[in-house]
Amino acid sequence: MLNKCVFVLSVGLFAGAALLGGCRSQTPAPAEAPARLPDGLFLPSAPEGAKGVRDAKAEAGVGRDLVIHGRIGGRREPFTKGSAVFLLADRALPACGEANPNDGCKTPWDYCCEPADVIAANTATIQIVGADGRPLAISLRGVHDLAPMAEVVVVGKVAQRSDDGVLVVNATGLYVRKAGS
Repeated sequence: MLNKCVFVLSVGLFAGAALLGGCRSQTPAPAEAPARLPDGLFLPSAPEGAKGVRDAKAEAGVGRDLVIHGRIGGRREPFTKGSAVFLLADRALPACGEANPNDGCKTPWDYCCEPADVIAANTATIQIVGADGRPLAISLRGVHDLAPMAEVVVVGKVAQRSDDGVLVVNATGLYVRKAGS
């Protein structure tokens, strides 16, 4: 009987210790600091020699420096939520409503009036990356007047270029043209 009581007591103490061990106060992992855009990313003046998206795509090579200009757009939401990534469309690509002012399109920057292959041929992905080569975890929408249809000149390096028309640029400088400038 004594052995049975010792056994039950031992099992009870062991179970209690296990439960208490699992309830220990654990220090939470430190939260990651919010991503910061690099100093000097936004340029005070437009760089010279910028090419339109379509022309840049024709001659871009991976690892090459590039100055490209266009308007933010190419789909209904041209900014990637939570990442420093946006689409840039060639300025020659007519936004919905430009050819027909009575179009009434609520999202002219998505270029939905154009065929998908034309949109793909005239857009590039622009990203701001960290030291690890991955896009920074910060949304660019609204930063320094970045918005759909904003005209932007991008300085950067070609990160990806494929035969099917994909062009990804790691931006090191952005100049946002103010309306009327």
